[in-house]
Amino acid sequence: MLNLTEEFVCRELSMAVVVELVERAFAADARGDAVTFPAIVDHVGSARAHFGIKSGYLRLPAPHAQGGGGGGTSASRGMQEVLGLKAGGYWMLNQERYGLPSHRATMLLIDPESGGPLAVVSANTITRMRTAAAGAIAARHLARESSRTVTILGTGEQAHAQLEALRLVRPIGKVFVWGRTPAAMDRYISAWREPGMAVAAATDLPKCVAQSDIIVTTTPATSPLVMSAWVRPGTHVNAVGSDGAGKKELDPQLVRRSKFVADKVSQSLTIGELQGVPPRDDGRDLMYAELGEICAGSKPGREEDAEITIFDSSGVSFQDLVVANYLVNQAKRKSRGLAV
Repeated sequence: MLNLTEEFVCRELSMAVVVELVERAFAADARGDAVTFPAIVDHVGSARAHFGIKSGYLRLPAPHAQGGGGGGTSASRGMQEVLGLKAGGYWMLNQERYGLPSHRATMLLIDPESGGPLAVVSANTITRMRTAAAGAIAARHLARESSRTVTILGTGEQAHAQLEALRLVRPIGKVFVWGRTPAAMDRYISAWREPGMAVAAATDLPKCVAQSDIIVTTTPATSPLVMSAWVRPGTHVNAVGSDGAGKKELDPQLVRRSKFVADKVSQSLTIGELQGVPPRDDGRDLMYAELGEICAGSKPGREEDAEITIFDSSGVSFQDLVVANYLVNQAKRKSRGLAV
């Protein structure tokens, strides 16, 4: 079994690479080449942890140029099978108790033909980058091409990663950041102080949202932070924080007036932004598409400048699998990693 450390993962990945890998996985899902098993999400008592397991199966073209992979004989037929799970979550007291990151995750890849363990992969960076990559992919298909101004709710690791990824697909030049404390907003602003980027605190959130082309929410909120009345026509929203029962960042009325796209419909209904949202008055389905359908070209993305579009990102197992599989292939090609 191969063991890949966080150091190896950080060396081998760039945001641009992860965006392309994850888009490929979304398209594969729409073609029927992915199976997403039900997500397990719950709380762990004394540690005050939000813990989850996401698992699945994915079929991809075999990377012959990279020396094959771990999918058994399927690689010889031109396809590579990937099977595995990610276990991890948010340990609220980690920084205070141990000086460790709050978000922790580990992946296990399994041979789909024999059931044997193939690799254990540190998944902190994978989670951060694949989540941000999905936001960038959604913006590429759903945000107006001229989108320049973004409001980001949240100041944590994912708030930084989302902006990093967005800048790969849209000409972002102005950023409003909203956080729960002035100190957190100041730290975020300092981190993005560079030529061509104007970053300011969203001290008047409704006004900042109304000026924005793109809105990104990355908080653990359980009641709406972005109200429908604030959002102007033509805006795109990446809703990233709702990934568990009871979480919610968007006004249900905003969801009901939008073109709503989910990473996975089943998860959006149970742990995402569709939890408890009443149906539209005209009877139209709340859900327009899954992102994979748009990536695969079976449904169009943005069709009109005035549309309000929402991408509900709850995080899907195939996003993790495609990146972990790439890393295993890279490790084998370069003879890296620890064989246990």
